[in-house]
Amino acid sequence: MLDFDSYYRAMASRDARFDGSFYVAVTTTGVYCRPVCGSRTPKPENVRFFRIAAAAEAAGFRACRRCRPEAAPSSPEWNVRGDLVARALRLIAGGAVDEIGVAGVARQLAVSERHLHRQLVAEVGVGPLALALNRRTQVARLLIESSALLLSEVALAAGYSSVRQFNDGMRAAFGCSPTELRRACGARADQPAGDRAPGRSGPLVLRLRYRPPFDGAGMLAWLRERAVPGVEETEGNRYRRTLRLPRGSGTAELDLTVAAAARGRTGQQHVTLRLTLADLRDVTAAVRRCRDLLDLDADPAAIGDALCPDPWIGALVRASPGLRMPGCTHGFEPALRAVLEQFASLAEVRAVCTRMAVHCGEPVAAASEGRPCRLFPSAQALADADPAAFGLAGRPAAAVRALAGAVAAEKLSLERDADREETAARLRELPGVSEWAAQRIAMHALGDPDAFAPQDPQVRAAAKSLGIAGGRDAAHLTEHARAWRPWRSYAALHLLKSAAVSRP
Repeated sequence: MLDFDSYYRAMASRDARFDGSFYVAVTTTGVYCRPVCGSRTPKPENVRFFRIAAAAEAAGFRACRRCRPEAAPSSPEWNVRGDLVARALRLIAGGAVDEIGVAGVARQLAVSERHLHRQLVAEVGVGPLALALNRRTQVARLLIESSALLLSEVALAAGYSSVRQFNDGMRAAFGCSPTELRRACGARADQPAGDRAPGRSGPLVLRLRYRPPFDGAGMLAWLRERAVPGVEETEGNRYRRTLRLPRGSGTAELDLTVAAAARGRTGQQHVTLRLTLADLRDVTAAVRRCRDLLDLDADPAAIGDALCPDPWIGALVRASPGLRMPGCTHGFEPALRAVLEQFASLAEVRAVCTRMAVHCGEPVAAASEGRPCRLFPSAQALADADPAAFGLAGRPAAAVRALAGAVAAEKLSLERDADREETAARLRELPGVSEWAAQRIAMHALGDPDAFAPQDPQVRAAAKSLGIAGGRDAAHLTEHARAWRPWRSYAALHLLKSAAVSRP
């Protein structure tokens, strides 16, 4: 947390690196903005700073119509941290309050409602209900501007219990009604008609903002190499996959083309997302999972500042400044892959996952013909299945059954809101799960930016091929990697990309 003068200097600089990290409220206008807003710099005595947009709205300020704070990328701070507040913010951002209520969120975090509220207010200035209200207004505006859904359908999808509540919430947040917002966005030059969905019969077309640069080609290559037929596919610059969501299923298509047209006054760029959902109320969860999959809330500038001084990693970071950590839409999927990769090559793991999808994957009714049409198998389905049907036996079969059984019995959580240290400890207790497999799961399933396992044979081989002094053994590599914290996951990813490493 910065002091007032530091916040003010950051705001006055219009530095895009601070976008989404805090918000600026002006008392004379009643408006709050992003620190990159092009409006005239207000006087210090007229300024208040908030760490999140919900706190500014709770204090009575409305969103700026020029810089549109709801379009800012999420603060990367909450993804870096793994404490109670960060986990709660990730849960609420995914729509958990609408699904299970504040009491359910508190139970999932193993704390009381009172303690959760107290911690959130102390850290970010507002409690869980205010955070949920802010999320609803952001989702609603996204749908109003990106689709042709009826406004009553927008209210339902965003999580409002009534149209009246929807209208009141939008007026409080943006100073105008949903109808006025739609009329205004229809006249905007940067909202082409082709980006509007033709109602419920077609996909929702949304824009997912991120902090540039973004290595879309590198992300596509990673996804293409691991794509499971029937569940995922890549075509050109597009990636498609099925989604298992809280109220049903769906499909997502992500266009990873870096579009110069999306670059505006605030330096924004976006990934285009086309969603087909069985239940519109799943739109929040679907968007959150797609952002996690592509690591769109990462801060490349902060990662680069930390890693560029390293004599070996620095050159790799400068060569691929927008490299993102491939995530997931469901934590069990990358965890299963990581366990299998201990015993087989990448191609063999892909073949095993394909057989699993054929035998245990559920069909997706909303899928288009010829597109991904099956969900990746659930933990319960694999726990009940015979591993021999997938060509597994011995230690690999035992490891898969142990992982699937633990997740199905809810003894192990692999979602983004899970306690990272506790999850890693439970993973290490499972038969057939090595330390480096547990760290890979933390990287790709939990989104831990500082997961690192010097025992990982691919990381060790890559370090040696680059001539890193610490690559001689695990102890030396661990010592050398201290300088990479808290971004050791990204350092490992750069290492693996830098050299063609053959699996042992």
